[in-house]
Amino acid sequence: MMRIGLLLCDHIDPLIAEGIGDYTELYPAVFSPVGIDLRIYEAAAGEFPDSTSECEGWILSGSRKSTYEDLPWISDLSEFILSAEKDRAPQMGICFGHQLIASTLGGEVAKSSAGWGVGVKTFDVVATAPWMQAEPEITEFRMLMTHQDQVLRLPPGAELLATSHYCPVAAYRIADHVFCVQGHPEFVPELSERLITARRSILGDELADAALRSLQDLPQHPLNHRLVAEWTARFFQR
Repeated sequence: MMRIGLLLCDHIDPLIAEGIGDYTELYPAVFSPVGIDLRIYEAAAGEFPDSTSECEGWILSGSRKSTYEDLPWISDLSEFILSAEKDRAPQMGICFGHQLIASTLGGEVAKSSAGWGVGVKTFDVVATAPWMQAEPEITEFRMLMTHQDQVLRLPPGAELLATSHYCPVAAYRIADHVFCVQGHPEFVPELSERLITARRSILGDELADAALRSLQDLPQHPLNHRLVAEWTARFFQR
């Protein structure tokens, strides 16, 4: 098992998490089967590693916060990202983590004119990183989403890996030491359903209903969260 640090940037509301689990259960559930042993750091509470070599690599989680909010822990996490980049310590970003790595390393993040992205989304693979190679070649993948902010401009040296009409920067890499995705491989459909229902007044009925319908389509078009977890494991093995 690889020892990977999870820099946890949020928790699920206990009422929503009941019977499903918090992120402290959901992340291990998706990553343990592919050989990743997670050591959890409560980044949003100010808990950080002493050095970038404390684990074999790092996963930065999602968060309800925005990368551009003036919060001490976000500033501290950005400093850690810079240290990891300097040391070429492997970093994998998910949603908020995907965005914060991009903005910290010179990209741009803001609320998207496309509005909320929720439910199941399909992304086209436009470049294949070494850890994504497969036979037959993978041309698209599906993930659960919940976000308003997006990466609008990639940082220097980054390569776009996946895209869609509503989320142009769905995944990217920087050389062989940064791999980021906008989607949530740790999500399960029931969590997505509860989040959509809880946020209906924010999302609006039309968007909420469309997102819930996308979940009903899963038996015919399954999620690719296990695939993304396998990519992540191979990324850290390099």
